[in-house]
Amino acid sequence: MLISARTAFAIRCPQCGQMETAAVSRFEVNGSPSVKLTCSCGGQKLTVGGRPGQVWLQIPCYLCDGVHFLYYTPKSFWNTELKALSCSDTELQLGVFGPEQEVDTYARTGGTELDRLMEDAAFGEYFDSPEVMYQALSRVHRLAEEGNLTCCCGNQQISVDIYPERLDLTCPTCGRDHTLLASSQDDIAALERIGRIELGAEAGNRRKGHKK
Repeated sequence: MLISARTAFAIRCPQCGQMETAAVSRFEVNGSPSVKLTCSCGGQKLTVGGRPGQVWLQIPCYLCDGVHFLYYTPKSFWNTELKALSCSDTELQLGVFGPEQEVDTYARTGGTELDRLMEDAAFGEYFDSPEVMYQALSRVHRLAEEGNLTCCCGNQQISVDIYPERLDLTCPTCGRDHTLLASSQDDIAALERIGRIELGAEAGNRRKGHKK
């Protein structure tokens, strides 16, 4: 089995939702307690750490809003195979890590992140209605691209947490949130009638504690 001195990651940022690649070397991981990989927006994507006989990952999850810890032997972590990173709650794929060239290809080809999510084998098992959820995610994605998904505090980078029957939209700046139901075609019809979502603009929106 071939062992590499570097491994790269492609994973979505839990703060802005963008996928970027970043790499770490064995020397970085072995030479410090941990290495933090950040997005160009400043959000923390994951932390890599090492101890004798083990390499660990700490991943803030954009799907379940939790933090996942993964553990590997150095041999399995640094080998030249492309490995998936998944949310332990939803079993949906968050990204990949492995050889830099393969990770770069993953990040640049194969459709959008929404397409990747739909193609995940666990997609159909997790949601009450996978097709309805795909339509809801597509609609929210279009609103964001058009600049019509914002918060009344001025932030335009809205976090989307995915559940079997709904989407929770949260502003990471002020904590305002809004829930969109996504389990029936009636929910999709209601969502399609919405031309703009501004968190905090409707009664019932509330503030949560800031994400960390």
